[in-house]
Amino acid sequence: MAATHLAAARRSICAGFFGLGTFMGMWGVMIPERVASLGLSELTLGLFLLVIGLSLCAAIFCVNRFVIFQDAVQLIRVISAIYVLGFAVVLTTGSVMMLFLIGIVTGFAAGFVDAGLNSQASEWEQHSGRRGMSFFHALFSLGSLSGAALLTLMLSLDLPVKWVIYGSAVLVGGGLAMRRQWVGTQTIAGTAANADIDVGADNSGSPAADTAAARLPLPVVLFLGLCIALATLSEGGALDWSALHMNRVMGLSVSEAGQTIVFFSIAIAAVRFAGDWLANRFPVHLIMAVPMMLAGIMLFAAVLLSQVAVLMAAYVIFGLAIGNAFPIIISQAGSAAGGDRLRDISIVVGFAYVGLITGPALLGVIAHFAGLDATIITLAGAAMILGCLVMTMPRFVPPPQPDQDGVELVKTDQG
Repeated sequence: MAATHLAAARRSICAGFFGLGTFMGMWGVMIPERVASLGLSELTLGLFLLVIGLSLCAAIFCVNRFVIFQDAVQLIRVISAIYVLGFAVVLTTGSVMMLFLIGIVTGFAAGFVDAGLNSQASEWEQHSGRRGMSFFHALFSLGSLSGAALLTLMLSLDLPVKWVIYGSAVLVGGGLAMRRQWVGTQTIAGTAANADIDVGADNSGSPAADTAAARLPLPVVLFLGLCIALATLSEGGALDWSALHMNRVMGLSVSEAGQTIVFFSIAIAAVRFAGDWLANRFPVHLIMAVPMMLAGIMLFAAVLLSQVAVLMAAYVIFGLAIGNAFPIIISQAGSAAGGDRLRDISIVVGFAYVGLITGPALLGVIAHFAGLDATIITLAGAAMILGCLVMTMPRFVPPPQPDQDGVELVKTDQG
């Protein structure tokens, strides 16, 4: 694939990750407001997050089972509009029933778009022979930071946020729908070898179905799935519950509590921008394991001390630790079979959504019965377990296979 094609596709993928993250950041800041204005209990909030997670998993099931959902480009261009408009309604509706109904639709849309973007990102790595997954996810974090910062500013100035949310939805949804330069017409489930696509061409054509996708061994898929489930449980749990904990337990205002999300997102974005550089110079399992265990210890200690400043610092360290877990795990799955397309990437992403399902729901139950302090301690425990698990990654993830020219496409810690 020509360098100009890859450069154009890279810009499209970057725009997709940034837009996806923007609304996740807005959601994190708006949780205390949603809880207050709709009268949600911790248990009800946990149930809503469970509904979102189930919808995400259902979307991944559809991607793997039905051909109509296996065009990654169409998933991004068409369903992105549903994702952003659904999120806009979730963030502004005054009805609990509407919150749940639109939440289901938004969860499906988020699953389709996320699977499509991660598929495109992996394809870009394999075609370019360069690491890029951490950078793409850094833009997701930058989008999350931007959305969180924007709404935090609006709330601190007592300005209405509704039109900012809907305006952002129009910009993101419309912008992604108009982008036509992507890696290729490959599907998430499989791809034709060496498929190229012209810049400016309509990339929504049907995929070549005569080439089977490369498959990772089941133990590798399960191991990576378990790791990524714990990673998303930890990251999503911090986004969903940290601001509420700061508001309810630590006594901060809604806008002050929202700063937790901002600091956490800054840390994640910063470490993801450095993630590809780090992964090319150090063993990737150590990049994740060492800071993860340190962050778990710090977060646990910060909750016990009950000091706002210490807890804020702990979230920054936690963000630095968790930031590269998701992109590195996806990159490891994509590089394990060299330049071949992996159907298993969407399955690993599905495990990530299992973390999103069990995490918020579990933390909601814990918050209801044991208090919000217990939810943060649970996050600390999940971080330490994940750190221990990824120390064993070299035993499970095989080295990358060479492409047809005998060149390893993406460097891993075993390469």
